[in-house]
Amino acid sequence: MVLQSIRERLTGILAFAILGILIIPFALVGVTQYFTAADSNIVARVNEIDITTNDFNQSFSNYRRRMESILGARYDPVQFDQLTVRRQHLDSLIDQELLTQAAASLGLDVDDETLAEEIRSIPAFQVDGQFNADVYQSRLQSQGMSPTQFQRQMRAQFVVGQLPANITASSFATPSELKEFVALVDQTRTFNAVMVPALVAETPSVFDEATISAWYESHADDYQSEERVVIEYIELDVAFLPAGIPPEEDFLRDQFESQKGRFISPEQRHVAHILIEVAADADEAVKETARQTAEKLSARALDGEDFSELAKQNSQDLGSSADGGDLGWVEVGVMVKAFENAMYELTMASPVSGPVQTGFGWHVIKLLEIRESSGMSFEEARMQLVIEYEEDAAQRAFLEQADRLVDLIYEDPTTLESAAMVMDLPVNTAGPFSRSGGEGVAANAEVITASFSDMVLLQGSVSDPVNLDENRLVMIRMSEHLPVVLKPLDEVRDEIITALADNQARDNAEAQATELLAALQSGAGEFEVLATEAGLEYASHEATKRVPTTLAVNLVQEVFRLQVPATESDPIQTVLPTVDGFAVVELISVDNGVMDEGALLAQQQLELLLANANASHEAFALMRQLRTNAEVTVFEERIQ
Repeated sequence: MVLQSIRERLTGILAFAILGILIIPFALVGVTQYFTAADSNIVARVNEIDITTNDFNQSFSNYRRRMESILGARYDPVQFDQLTVRRQHLDSLIDQELLTQAAASLGLDVDDETLAEEIRSIPAFQVDGQFNADVYQSRLQSQGMSPTQFQRQMRAQFVVGQLPANITASSFATPSELKEFVALVDQTRTFNAVMVPALVAETPSVFDEATISAWYESHADDYQSEERVVIEYIELDVAFLPAGIPPEEDFLRDQFESQKGRFISPEQRHVAHILIEVAADADEAVKETARQTAEKLSARALDGEDFSELAKQNSQDLGSSADGGDLGWVEVGVMVKAFENAMYELTMASPVSGPVQTGFGWHVIKLLEIRESSGMSFEEARMQLVIEYEEDAAQRAFLEQADRLVDLIYEDPTTLESAAMVMDLPVNTAGPFSRSGGEGVAANAEVITASFSDMVLLQGSVSDPVNLDENRLVMIRMSEHLPVVLKPLDEVRDEIITALADNQARDNAEAQATELLAALQSGAGEFEVLATEAGLEYASHEATKRVPTTLAVNLVQEVFRLQVPATESDPIQTVLPTVDGFAVVELISVDNGVMDEGALLAQQQLELLLANANASHEAFALMRQLRTNAEVTVFEERIQ
């Protein structure tokens, strides 16, 4: 009755007035909360385009998983969760967004056929080198992504990649740049040197307690214990599963008849190659230079030049270059997958490949002969069929047990005890061990990675299954975490005394080197005579290159940092540090390198290297310009 009375009175103009008074504050509060909530989900704004918290978190999580895969046991989850690392990753997302906007403003795009071909070429979506639609769908589903989303992402990456690719394609090196580069790279320096080693006295020095304590306190970082863990784990191994029932003869014959095409001796191919080596950790400029070199050699071979001679002159495969790149007869499974796939695409009508990339570098492959395959009888294939049957049965049994184990663990991911009891498996322990590993299962790189992963170390959960070998896995739980601590003084006392003795020896060596330099500069005698009188060895080094073959690398690096003497009669004289002491050095002369006009291939490689280096600088300049012209707002507190 009360509510009805109020409703009847709130009519007419009075009702509208009251309603207006109420709406205004509620509307303002609602709008404010709406915009506040929206803004709070943004970590950066790039020219009015938002990078959301979800975008950042997903990308950063993928980055951490990628780094954990690359670094293995050396991955430190705490280090890769610091604010500086998060900010660096956010900066990379901002740069990517700026490139996306720049590409859009230039009208860059990619056609559907090129995009489809790019997706089909991704190894993760292939089976035996061929694109597989089922694998494609399942891989995307496992990442929570639809084909449309993935294609949109790939299209964006492809378009963005066109900018740096076009920069690389348009970059070149001028003759003057090449001349200056060769002058520096092939520069030689002539100098005299006397090594003054830091020798620890045969009679041990005595250091008082105050000195030892002072060193301990000032070098505390040197005496930290390693972070270690003790783990407990359940192991499932197909070798300890019960043996299955042997196959019947009729089954084996049916298998043979249905798979007759498999039982043939494999086709063999006689091939040769030219290898342009590239280190796995080489920068992009070096990799691109090597690829372009391989591409030119492929073109020369296709134009009719003798492949054997090209291999002898250019291949960096020491095992085959002297034989014209000949690798002999090769069959499936012998070479790495990328090389094998390219080799089997060749025909006798088209026997020369383009550049093929593997972990060794870039290859150009030539098919010389083909040896056809031949068939096998049932008797010849029988043992293989029995082995395959037994392996398949064992693998099925293993997968069933592995699925059961995972299900039991996921019911309570904080313990191994319940699963171990149900499956009658022991709970083993390993450790303590550090990120460099331990004994037994703790020596396995994947086990080490899992033991120090966020899931196990920080969240206290049982790990995902870790494969030790085929059909052998473990699941891990942290039993004890031993963090980094400063070791007690008494435990490291001997190390400190050794360090103090070494430091004292270096101080003495530096003092002796400084005294010898002062005598040399004062004109007290010839350098060699002064060195001999001091009981030190004098050596003269003529035309030394930047990468020496006999001298200590760090000494030569220090010599090449010295300024050029005005004249040979006015050498640069100084004391330089070495790995095991000091050196008194007298730099006599500097001779710049000169390009050999007859070495055309070397010249072309250097031009490519410089062009690619220029492309890297230009790409960096582009990013700097985009940053300068952009309006970028960063909410750093939201990425902590």
